[in-house]
Amino acid sequence: MQLKPAEAARFLRKPDPSARAFMAFGPDRARVEDAAGVLTRFALGADPDPLNLTRLGEDDLRRDKARLADEVMAQSLLGGARVVRLRIEGDTHADQILPLLAEIGDGAPMGAVLVIEGGDLKGGSKIRKAFEDTRHCVSMVFYEESAEELGAFAQSLIAEAGLEFEPAAREAFVAALPDDRGGIRGEIEKMATFAHGLGRALDEADVRALSVAASESELDEAAMAALAGRGDVAARTLDRVGATNGVTLLKALERKLLRLAEAQVLVAQGVSRTEAGGKLRPPVFWKERDAFAQQLGVWSAARVQAGLARLWAAEVACKAAGAPSVLIAAQCFAEIARLASSARR
Repeated sequence: MQLKPAEAARFLRKPDPSARAFMAFGPDRARVEDAAGVLTRFALGADPDPLNLTRLGEDDLRRDKARLADEVMAQSLLGGARVVRLRIEGDTHADQILPLLAEIGDGAPMGAVLVIEGGDLKGGSKIRKAFEDTRHCVSMVFYEESAEELGAFAQSLIAEAGLEFEPAAREAFVAALPDDRGGIRGEIEKMATFAHGLGRALDEADVRALSVAASESELDEAAMAALAGRGDVAARTLDRVGATNGVTLLKALERKLLRLAEAQVLVAQGVSRTEAGGKLRPPVFWKERDAFAQQLGVWSAARVQAGLARLWAAEVACKAAGAPSVLIAAQCFAEIARLASSARR
């Protein structure tokens, strides 16, 4: 079964407990990630054991073709629900996913719920069609949101975080938020960290001090330097940003890598590297397309997946209680820069 965006929003508020496999996909990567997170938390239940969540990427499936089926079939040794969360970009590993979905549709006993976070799968995708046609499998597609939808999302997160603003400060904060869910969530999490124990409503000075607008271009600069293999430049730029939340730094780099991942799918389909940036949605700004094409020459599909795996591991580490998140993020930027440098040798 496939759900359209409006249907998906209703489903995410009350997921079907009989479903054994979920997939969120589409061009709006932030909403895809957000939906996959909701489904993962739903499937794990209240007070989940961290060991009951297994994260896999395409590199894991490439190294071990039986890994996905083994993980989904395995029962929890400690009790409780298990989830296998898989990130894919296209149909490359359909030969491993489709037989598993067929078993789920036939009612075979599974040890874990499968949650797939997919790329922009087109109508001819085998995996997409299998989810549409298979019992106990639910997929949902997410397209880019309007400014009104993003605003409503931001307001709901602000309320959920319990943030209190002076009226003018709230208006300024919302106006300065990024235009994607991942960036919005990161900024609100950063503001919530700052506001914890503050004992007063946030004012305009607080918003100016922490606003993404002041550091957004420098974050982009740091991410671009890391992807170009210039770790020293990335480190100096991160120092200038002076961020207080490592997840915000990682999200800036993740957005760049995900764009490269989408473009590599186009390249694999025969689109030239010089044209790929212009075919993305939204397209790469025309002045940056030459640099983007050069990055595609350095960041192969396999190398992009390796970079994303390191980013996701760093994000998990940042979210651990008491973790030095900014230091973890800086180390991740350095690792990405080393990956880029090794590709040039």
